[in-house]
Order: sequence, then structure tokens, then C-alpha cells
Amino acid sequence: MGDENKLLQDCLEKLKALPNIQVTPKKIPNTKIDSSADGIITIRSPLKSVDYVYAIQPNVTGTTAELVIAYFKLHQEKLTKKLFLITRYLSEPAIAKLVENNIEFIDTAGNIYLNSPAAYILIRGQHRPKEKYTSPLQITPNNLKVIYILLKLPNILKASLKELADAAGVTSTTANHTLKNLYRLGYLQRQPGGNYRIAHYSKLLERWEIGYIESLRPKLLLGHFTPVVKGKLAEILDNIIQQAKEKNFLIGGELGAALTSSYLVPTGATLHVKDNYRLIAAKLKLKPSPEGKIIFLQQFGLDNAGDYNQAEPIADPLLIHAELMMENNERLEETAKRIFIKYIEPRQQNA
Repeated sequence: MGDENKLLQDCLEKLKALPNIQVTPKKIPNTKIDSSADGIITIRSPLKSVDYVYAIQPNVTGTTAELVIAYFKLHQEKLTKKLFLITRYLSEPAIAKLVENNIEFIDTAGNIYLNSPAAYILIRGQHRPKEKYTSPLQITPNNLKVIYILLKLPNILKASLKELADAAGVTSTTANHTLKNLYRLGYLQRQPGGNYRIAHYSKLLERWEIGYIESLRPKLLLGHFTPVVKGKLAEILDNIIQQAKEKNFLIGGELGAALTSSYLVPTGATLHVKDNYRLIAAKLKLKPSPEGKIIFLQQFGLDNAGDYNQAEPIADPLLIHAELMMENNERLEETAKRIFIKYIEPRQQNA
């Protein structure tokens, strides 16, 4: 992870340049610590010394800040030390969200937020550095399709490159290029015989969800819709379930989460479609609306469906979880946590 190491060193130099602040990086001890952590730093001032577990998230934008905040809150529950964000550059909207949620951070421009017994420091408004970071993996929508399949079917790494490419809906060249770069970034490990295995499932999952929200989902988005005639939401959602069985589309979002967890009372749905979505919208008596709670997304690859042993055609937990994590909403975050424990964590354990 050479690019991330440079990012880390640049951020540490900014911290060390602060008056009366000493910074000491440490290795993570061989004890159980959240796998999202990248290391430990001690920040020392004349007042106090505080240990932080730091996590490197190279690209945090105003769009993805909510997701990063949600992840940090989940990880902080498992840690005895404070959690610290290290990133490339934070815009003012992203900084505002992080400060509001008390997520401490530093970026390579020198935007800094510390709020601990060691020091209270808030520096914002620093401009983006001119130096370019050239990560070997530019996270494109096609890269994300490959990452999705790896997270869904970790054992596909033992299959042929063509099988992986077909499942993801990309070319073999793209699949091969993505695997090589994921290896260079440390997400994959080499196995005897030349195959790979996933080295850091939880960090790859975070990379997938941030990329899904920022670049893949906008490419898949077909539109937001609302009922032509206002009626009871329960009746509309029941109709969606019936039509999904007949019209061969997958139910995701809040409705998909409600069907799989029996916990959430849904206020909308995300529909993953293969065919003409306008015909489906017409059958459901929906009309376009920017604020509509019924969202249509185009399916990709061959395997967007989940395996729940249920009659309803429901999207994969990875797609549902990512949709729920888009909002900084306790109701949805709790449901996402339940879906992760029940459906995604077993994949992580078997990766």
C-alpha cells in the first residue's frame, strides 16, 4: 500500500508541525482489534498523551462523508482507543459533517480536528495540495463490479478469470487488471499456484460501499418515482412484491431490508431491474419524481440476487446494506447492522 503509506507520512508530518505536539506511530499489537484499523498513533501534548487507532480512507467527499461517519461509529463501539481518520483531502462540506459528529481527522492539506484531553485543535479551509497521488487502482464502476463479486463469492478467486469476469459483467482484461491492483493495494494475498485470496474483507467492503455510492450507483440509477395516485404505502409495497415475482426484478433498499430482517418498517424501495424499467413503473402506476421513494437501478453482471430461501426476489445483502448505509440514520443503521451480522459476516469469516 505504497500510496497509502505516503498519504500517512504526509499527514503525520502535518501533525508533527503543530506547536507543542509530539506524534509517535506504533504497530498494532497481536491482539484482537477491529480489522478496519491501519495502525496506532500516540499524540502527546504538555497536557496529556492519547492513543488513537487510525483508519486510512483515501477519498472522503461531501457525498461519502455520511457513510464514513456511520462506519466510524460502528467501529468505535468495538475499540477502547479513540478512532482517527487519515485522508487525502476534505472539502468544507465534508469537514462540517465530520466535526458535527465529532470524528477527529487530518488530511494532507493540513485540515485538522483534534478533540481529546491532549489538545483541542480545529484547522479548516486549507486548500487542496498540488501534488497528485497516483494510486495504482482508480476505482471505476467496472472495478467496483469486480469487487462486489469478490465480496459476494470469495471462492470465485479459485475459478477461471472468465468466470469472474462474466459474473461481474466486465471483460477479462478489466477483471485481471482489477485483481492485480487489489493485490498491490494489499486487499488480496497471493496463494500457492498463483491464485488470490481476500486479505482484508472488511476494508474491501468499505472500499466497495464508498465507491458504490460515489461512482457505481450514479451510473446504475434510472430514476426516482412516486405513485401516480396517493394511497396507503403498505398497498404500494405489496404491489411491488407481487410485480417483482411476475416481472423478474429484485427488491432492495428499505423494502428488501424489511423482507430479510423483519425489523424495519419500510418507507420506500430500491428496485434492481434488467428490462425496460418504464414498463415496470407503468405497471406499478408510478410517475417520475426527484423526491420519490421508489428508486430504479439497472442490474449489472449475473448475480445481483441474494439467497434467502424466500419466495420474494430480493437483491443481495451487499446491495441492500450499501443502500441503507447511505443515510446517517439510526433506524437504517441498526437494520444494516443486523443484515451484516446475519448475511455478510459469514462471507467474511469464510473468505
